[in-house]
Amino acid sequence: MTKENCQNTINKVYSKIKNHYGLSKFHTEFPEVKIHHNIYARITGIEGMEGECDPDADFERETNTIWIYYPKAINEQWITETILHEYTHYLQDGKEFQRLYDEEGYEYINHPFELEAIASEKNWKLFLK
Repeated sequence: MTKENCQNTINKVYSKIKNHYGLSKFHTEFPEVKIHHNIYARITGIEGMEGECDPDADFERETNTIWIYYPKAINEQWITETILHEYTHYLQDGKEFQRLYDEEGYEYINHPFELEAIASEKNWKLFLK
């Protein structure tokens, strides 16, 4: 999908997702959804920057922003699932999320907050009508 197509899908579904799930008790505002082509270029400001991992999206808690890396987007369903996944992280307790990684030794594949976010993706059909 193009950057424009990705943005159009975000515009189509995001207000429905916010209305359905509401405001997080850990934030005073809804997150903004932004798109970029690469996490490393976004963080460093250096075009063409590469790194070890290449995420599809992330929730940046410090700025209350959901980032979608649009070259990964394959269709509207993928974008909607991705927003749902990251929005679930927005709804979760960030301190507990990190504590489970640091103190309990969870990894992405078994972290309860990640499993909850993955499960939320199945609701994509609610928002693509």
